[in-house]
This record gives sequence, C-alpha cells and structure tokens, in this order.
Amino acid sequence: MLKTLKIPATIFTLFLFVTLSSNIAHASENPIDSQSPIANDVTITITNDQTGEVTNITPNEEPNLEVDPDDSINPFDNSSLEAYDVYIPIETTGNVKLLRDAFGNTKTAGGVTAKLNVDYNTSANNEQVKLNKVYGSWKPSNNMYYLTDRKVGAHSGVAYGKTINKTPTTNSFNYTTGFGYNKRVWGQAAPRAWSSAKIHVSGMTATYTIKVEFTYS
Repeated sequence: MLKTLKIPATIFTLFLFVTLSSNIAHASENPIDSQSPIANDVTITITNDQTGEVTNITPNEEPNLEVDPDDSINPFDNSSLEAYDVYIPIETTGNVKLLRDAFGNTKTAGGVTAKLNVDYNTSANNEQVKLNKVYGSWKPSNNMYYLTDRKVGAHSGVAYGKTINKTPTTNSFNYTTGFGYNKRVWGQAAPRAWSSAKIHVSGMTATYTIKVEFTYS
C-alpha cells in the first residue's frame, strides 16, 4: 500500500490578464531566469480566429510578456500558493481608448483575467503525484467582453496517465479528478493542466482564442 506524507497540497495559480492593444507591450526590464518555473513550465498560445494566425508566447520572448511572480502562504489551510500575473496584448483595429500602464506601455482599460489552478499531492518518497482537482475562472473586466468555447483539461503525467477534459458553461469551474497516484516525472511527460476560451468584443467581428498550459509536478 502506498504511504503518503500528510502535508498540505501544493497549489499553483496562474493569473492571465488579457487586454486589447494597438501595439506590443514591452517586458519588464528585469531579466527572467530561464530555470524558474514560469520560464520552463508555462506556455501561452494566442490564436486570431479570423486570420488563423497563431502566436506562441513564452517568458523568454520579448517584448511580448510581463511576468511578476508572487510566493505566499495561505494562512487558513497552510497550503503553498504560487501565483503569476501575465499581461498579453492583442492587436486590434477597433476604436478603443488607450491608456498607459506602470511600465509606460500602451494598453486599454479593459480585458479578461483568466485563472487556472491545480491542487495535488506527492507521495512520501516524492516519486508519485496525484492530481486532486483543477479549478479557476475567466473574468471580463466589463460587459464589453464575453467568452465562448470554454475548455479545461489536465493530465496526470506519463503516457499511460489519466486525462480529464471539461467544457464549462459558465466563467468559473471546479472539477475533482478522482485520479490515483501516478509516477512523478518532469519535462515533456510531466503532469500538466490547461484552459482555453474564445474572447469576443462587442461590436467587433474578430475573436481570439487564448490557451494557457503549465506543468504542476
């Protein structure tokens, strides 16, 4: 029988803030460590549904991304919380009022905030991992933005692992997986979670599909 260490589950949270912009924003002046979790484990894909153009964005690609890591402890359940704020501009020809952010980049006031979380345990010998649940949300900043085609999924890792795929009908989701323990691996075979949604802007025909994926082992 597999023995597990009674420690709080680790939660990884990815906050994605998406806005419409007339140009590409510049990344923070602070270089991103290529060995950090955000550099190695997170992939963001933006698809222009009108043209079919797909843009793959990683933290190492400038000037497309701003990343602010934030580590803290939840005082209520003593679980670890690791959070990232990611700003991704999307080009538009719409008549949208532009503002300046703290970095001096041009962007609009509105957008969508996407949150993707996983709750999992590792075995006492750190050789196995169990995904308990995947949860999160999409939150438009105002009613100018709305979402369709929402998808959420997670994989327990390795080729023979289990997969959960869901299609939320609202802008929030919380799914318990029922997975057991699987071999803990890293790299391409590492367990991972993902979410995607199509963003619409009232009065505009163009839509954008944004997918977020990250590993949680």
